[in-house]
Order: sequence, then C-alpha cells, then structure tokens
Amino acid sequence: MSSEPLVLSTVTNKIARVVMNRPGAMNAMSRGMITELRQAVERALSDPEVSIIVLAGAGGNFCAGDDLKETEHQTAEEFLALILDLQRLTRLLLLGEKPSIAAMDGYAVGGGFELALACDFRVASTRARMGCVEARVGMVITGGTSVLLPHLLGQGMAREIILMADIFEATIAQHMGLLHRLVEPELLDAEVQAVADKLLSRAPLSLRESKRLLNRPLETELERAFQNEIEAIMRCFGTVDAHEATVAFREKRPPVFEGK
Repeated sequence: MSSEPLVLSTVTNKIARVVMNRPGAMNAMSRGMITELRQAVERALSDPEVSIIVLAGAGGNFCAGDDLKETEHQTAEEFLALILDLQRLTRLLLLGEKPSIAAMDGYAVGGGFELALACDFRVASTRARMGCVEARVGMVITGGTSVLLPHLLGQGMAREIILMADIFEATIAQHMGLLHRLVEPELLDAEVQAVADKLLSRAPLSLRESKRLLNRPLETELERAFQNEIEAIMRCFGTVDAHEATVAFREKRPPVFEGK
C-alpha cells in the first residue's frame, strides 16, 4: 500500500491548493480520500490565511468517480457514510464563503464531475473528459447534482447528460456553458492562477456576500435534493445491476444489466 497521503494540501499567497492524490487509480474516490478531502477543505475554509480554494487531481486526471473496486466490498452502512461525506464536501465547496476553483484535467466523471459542479469556477484543459456516468454502473447521481446541473444548464441538457451517461470532451462542456475557461494542458496551472489572482484583487467582503446571495435560492432545494439522492442511491446499492457493474469492472468487460 502506498504511503503517499490521499490528499495534498498547501497554502501559498492566500490560495489553498487541495489535490486528490490517488494517481494510480485516476483519483477515484475511496472512502479515505473523500474524508481527507473534506477535512482539507474544512481547514482551508477556517484558515484566515486562505482566500481562494483550488481543487485539483494528481497525475493528469481530476477524479474518475467512485472507486468500484472498493464499492464491491462495502456494506450499505459504509457506502452511505461515503455518500454523506461527499454531500458534506458539496456543501463546503458550494456554500462555503470562500470562492473555489476546479482545475480539471483528464477524467472528471461521476463523483469527480459532481465535485467540479460544486465549485464556483471550472477551468479545464482541452484533454479533460467529463460526464455523469452513474447509469453505466447501476448507480445514480448524488452530491446535489439533481439540482446543480439543471440549475446550470436547464432540464433538457441535464437529462441528456445524466440519462445518456456519455463521457464528453471539454470543448463540448465549454459549448454547453459548463466551463469558465478552457486552455491547452500546459497552460492549465497558469490559467487557474490568473483566475485566482483576479479574485484576490476583488474586495473579500463583497465576494463573500455576493456568493451568499447567489447561493440563497439554492439552499433549501439543495438540502431536499441531498435527501432524495440518498434514498435513490441506497435503493440502487444492493441491486443485482450494481453488483454486476462492480464485477464487470474488475473483469474488464461491459456489464450486462437485468433491471433488478
């Protein structure tokens, strides 16, 4: 087992850079990584030396979603604990008073895509690939995505992304309006820094109050969505199809779903 920390966190010039650090697994969400990620964001939000949070992934990928190898062996209680932690993380990024930037490279799918939706800004490289892929693995969206994605794109496009479960390129995401900046891979860090620097040049209290105003209409709807999503995903967790998806992933073959 690697001795590397699951999450790397540094603070430089008012910017907290929080990096998911499971590059060998494309930063897939293990239970431990989600917990450490939540704790790192909590620290950044409470640190008076931090004004901006940048969320990124190590090794050329943002986050490939749930760790299906781990999911195969989880109890329902363990899986529920992971989902609740993911929802806490969404609350921190979206409703926390400090602006957050998702630096998206490589794969940002499933839960990784949902984390990016919770950030205030999404800056991506042209090699980024995104999508809600839960329907491919017998699961459903969580992290407030049932509210956030229609809020950002409208019901029509949200249904296309969620129900078709396709993985799409960053250029398509930009056309949809999901991205704030799209750059070549070698320029990603510099572009994220430029967005952060501009935010740092603005009045901090104004940013905080503006973010509160933008979030206020979403708060009640988001909490209702969290509960609805928990109920839906727990109905899916113990199904034949969900088990088949994890086995098919391990056996490196397409899943054969039975609808039960």
